[in-house]
Amino acid sequence: MSKRAVFFFVLVMAVVISAAGYFGFATTQEPEPTLTTPQTVSVTSCDVEQTVTAPGNLVNVNIAEVKMPVMGKLSVVNVRVGDVVKVGQILAELDAVATTQASLDLLEAQDALKKAERSRTALDYPRATEDYIKDLRKKIRLQKEIIAEFEELYKKAEDAIFKAQALDSLTIAKEALKTLETNLNWYLGKPTGGDFINADSELEVAQAKFDAAKAVLESLQIMAPFDGVVFSVDAQSGQTYPAESALFTIGDPKALEVIANVTEEDYPLLNLGQNVEIFFDARPDVTVTGKVERIIPKRIAGDRPLYNIYISLDDVPDGLADGMTSDTAITIASRAGVLCLPRAVVRASGSETTIVKVWDGVQEVEKKITVGLRGDTYVEIVDGLSEGEQVVTR
Repeated sequence: MSKRAVFFFVLVMAVVISAAGYFGFATTQEPEPTLTTPQTVSVTSCDVEQTVTAPGNLVNVNIAEVKMPVMGKLSVVNVRVGDVVKVGQILAELDAVATTQASLDLLEAQDALKKAERSRTALDYPRATEDYIKDLRKKIRLQKEIIAEFEELYKKAEDAIFKAQALDSLTIAKEALKTLETNLNWYLGKPTGGDFINADSELEVAQAKFDAAKAVLESLQIMAPFDGVVFSVDAQSGQTYPAESALFTIGDPKALEVIANVTEEDYPLLNLGQNVEIFFDARPDVTVTGKVERIIPKRIAGDRPLYNIYISLDDVPDGLADGMTSDTAITIASRAGVLCLPRAVVRASGSETTIVKVWDGVQEVEKKITVGLRGDTYVEIVDGLSEGEQVVTR
């Protein structure tokens, strides 16, 4: 063997022996621990809510037809589609033929009412005092004495002119006596209970006739029933229409509710008064709150088992109208200010308890916890964890 081959052999053996020693040494050493912090989430306080979603549409709940009160001709139509009107505003006017008799009936009823009011008020006039009655009787006695003197003068008068003057004075004196006696009788007359009953009854009848006549005349006035907008106009001036013909449709643009539909599975979870958040495609910048107002226990016709509910709105922002689409989130249950974890961290189980892993800074520790309400985003933690603890998420 040549020197070069020997040298190469020795070198290779040295390398092999060194490598074997190194790996043998390495296998005898204890591995150094590596501290890796897992991904965690902190236990916090929050509001936990469970909701049901329901698509729907806005509906106007205050729309009314204004109809022709009697058969007749319209002389004037005062509004157009889209006009804003106030309650009592005249939308159209009938010609005079339809309103003249009603106006006359109202005037007659008004006169009769005023007469009945005067008659009833007269019964309440204060009566004269005893001193006034005595003075009035004294005046009557004196007036009778004056009449007797004029009668005597008239009988004894021989001159024709003097006799005529005496007769004229006698006539005036008798008229004065008649007035005094009439006044005395009126002051002495006291109304009975029957007088009051009759006067009250006559007044009530007159008032009822007046109210009826007024109602008839007002019914001939074609007015807006409430503040709103004119949705449609089916009336033309100069045209004759039969009674009960629809002339106008008036709606209140703010009288909006949402009609939404829920699935068969969600229907048993609903109750009147539940809080709702409503979102509109037409106004994505606003979230409107409301409440479940009515629940209709009748399946909607169609392939899917759906049920209608009506949702009232706490406020109706501008830009919304009948028929617009909406999405609603109905709060079925909620817990405010409770310990919670994200729903994805707490795995569902068949009971109220489950196991989670908590990172204590050194290692992962399993803990048995009790859960409450499982909301859409968070789960309520009833027992087993404290605020601030770090729960492993993987």
